[in-house]
Amino acid sequence: MLTVLKQLFVLYIFLGLGFFFGRWKRAQTEHTGLLSFLLVHLFLPAKVFGTFSKNFTVDYLRYNYLTVLASLTLLILLALLSMPLSRFLAKQPFERNVYRYSLTISNYAYMGYVLAEELFGARGLTDLILFCIPFAIYTYTFGYAMLTGKGISLRRLLNPMTVAILCGMAVGLTGLSVPALPAQVLSSASACVGPLSMLLTGMTLSTFALRELLCDGKAYVFSALRLLILPSAVLGFCLLLERTGLLPASVLPSAVMMACMPCGLNTIVFPKLVGEDCKLGARLALITHLFSCLTIPVWLSVFH
Repeated sequence: MLTVLKQLFVLYIFLGLGFFFGRWKRAQTEHTGLLSFLLVHLFLPAKVFGTFSKNFTVDYLRYNYLTVLASLTLLILLALLSMPLSRFLAKQPFERNVYRYSLTISNYAYMGYVLAEELFGARGLTDLILFCIPFAIYTYTFGYAMLTGKGISLRRLLNPMTVAILCGMAVGLTGLSVPALPAQVLSSASACVGPLSMLLTGMTLSTFALRELLCDGKAYVFSALRLLILPSAVLGFCLLLERTGLLPASVLPSAVMMACMPCGLNTIVFPKLVGEDCKLGARLALITHLFSCLTIPVWLSVFH
């Protein structure tokens, strides 16, 4: 429990610093677009590629091939469950889409990857990334279309994240080694993911009035669903598969890690691209991040 709290405390310090600097220097928040670009196109792909190239071996795949199948099944169930729940939470179509996306996709990447590596090591990070491959594909196809009103295209599947995953898999499976200098560059870039993602979260949230974001009863109902009920359902589903021999026990931490994270920033970033109101996405991100300080240590202490 203390280890989890320590890692969370470090991340939330950066979130608080981002919020402070965003409020102190309002004009600087215009740089959040650049920070987001660097995260999506450089730092996070570097972490993913480095992890897969070192840990995604033939032996690893032999013992974990059922992971992606279980993850895909779980994604379908969450996507289906989010439809009636979103209708309960909102009447306006776009707001329903924000709730649908947020019930299906959590902040498993920017926040989850960092925590997984710190708490469970490189192997734990590999497990989480592999488990979340279907969720990443959903994010940049159905999720993107849902939050922007744009269609789905093959081009969106070939984004930096999926390219990094495929290239990392190829290097790992063939047993090739990355030369020393590129490996050092990848390591340095990977180290930026946690601090930069939380600074970006804080700076983005600082552009909204806290009173408006915090005064919404539905957002608290949603937070209970996102942080308590859904992780419980995911854990129960995976335990059932594990006891029937359909899922390795090693997958359980990844599944719970994915499910218990707060909302990410895509419900803010994607709508901004098309001029939609992103206040609901900011509200859900803020409130779930606040309460996740209490819920994440409880969930992760089960496995640590």
